[in-house]
Amino acid sequence: MSAHYEGAAGLRAYREVTAGTCAISALADPRGFRVQGRVHHLGSTVLAELHSSSLRYLRSARHVVRGAYDHYQITFNLSGHIHYRSGRHSASVRPEDIAILDSAREADAYVHAPDQGSAHALTLFVPRAALAPLLRAPDGGHLRVVSREQVLARSLRDRLTRMLESIELETPGEVYAAAQDLIGLLAGSFGGGRKRVPAAREATHRSAADSLKRLIERRLSSPALSVELLCAHSGCSRATVYRLFETEGGPMRYIWQRRLERAFRELMTDRYSGRRIAELALADQFASDASFHRAFRRAFGIPPGEVRAIAARSRHTRLASGGRNDCAQAIDWIKTLGAAP
Repeated sequence: MSAHYEGAAGLRAYREVTAGTCAISALADPRGFRVQGRVHHLGSTVLAELHSSSLRYLRSARHVVRGAYDHYQITFNLSGHIHYRSGRHSASVRPEDIAILDSAREADAYVHAPDQGSAHALTLFVPRAALAPLLRAPDGGHLRVVSREQVLARSLRDRLTRMLESIELETPGEVYAAAQDLIGLLAGSFGGGRKRVPAAREATHRSAADSLKRLIERRLSSPALSVELLCAHSGCSRATVYRLFETEGGPMRYIWQRRLERAFRELMTDRYSGRRIAELALADQFASDASFHRAFRRAFGIPPGEVRAIAARSRHTRLASGGRNDCAQAIDWIKTLGAAP
């Protein structure tokens, strides 16, 4: 959803839209007021991108008491400067810093746009119910700044930017999973040593692993697919990525297994009926035809040429287009055909 407000009339309209959560005032001539934004709903989480002139946002005690808005607000400042005050705490947020606020408290924010430009920020509004279970002390603080020099800030910003770029290309389920991954990482910004409840920790790890597996499926043919790429995509360390794939024997073993399973399905179709198996080995990033044959036989107990021959004789490839479970069924089916008199 997109919105655009401009001039004095735009300021009045924007005030009406935000009246339930805060009071807006322009810090310069209202005739130069401008706000342009996009809002994306990621399940119960909301992601907003905002370009604006210099503004003041005041969330008073009246807004806190009367509103039904109970979220953590995570603002990634991309340009301009923001000064926050909440209770006795105050903080300045530079470009590329991250501010985290608890909406259950009063807050006063001054957004200063750069000269001849607009302030630009990405803000994630996370319901308390989604983030609080991951925190040791969910009410222990209501204004924090993660400085741009911290690794966490870069990881959060990069992941949110990637999510914004791909939000129109992925399915709602994929976007929701990405948002859950980000919420899990955000919990880290509330301080180390926290104790997550086991169910929340398990859900966060499962969501992160699922996100990386979707990336692997999209990049399966890419020679750049590596542990380093998974780390860069997820913002996780190598150790964390290996833990996420522990049950699969590690990330690279999982990647090669998925490539072999895809090759198995390809051999069951007529796509490679007149082509050399070496082409399939090359497409799946194997160093040689021989290494592909060895890996294929270790994985499935049958050479790739025999799979293709049996499938061609049977003229029955209805299982070839399925997922991982169907691939397991197809392997059993091929072996049964091969053993038939």
